[in-house]
Amino acid sequence: MDVDEMTVPSPDLPAGLSFGPVTLESAMEGAVDTRDELPVTLTPRCRQFLGVRWYLEEYQTRGVFHLKRDQVFFTPTAAVSIKRAVWWRRVGYRLFTCLTPRTRRHREHAALDR
Repeated sequence: MDVDEMTVPSPDLPAGLSFGPVTLESAMEGAVDTRDELPVTLTPRCRQFLGVRWYLEEYQTRGVFHLKRDQVFFTPTAAVSIKRAVWWRRVGYRLFTCLTPRTRRHREHAALDR
């Protein structure tokens, strides 16, 4: 599943730490240590225009992050709740989706990726 944005709450940043686009894959094998689980907000599709994020819905869940080489895996440990956006954000998202073609943002590779 492709997600445009993933947000993890942070005490240092009021809006949380956001990054994306992210590709979610199937859960990792093995036991999951739930001591390190974090609340996470996933936005499957969003656009930004005039400093406003336009989206249809957000998914809220808890999960654990695992690092393996240059990849980060996210394993959900709780059920996902769906939070619909207010009506004007949904209308704006649909308007911008119809007017502009969808382009995929690509992650810039760091020197350590080579």
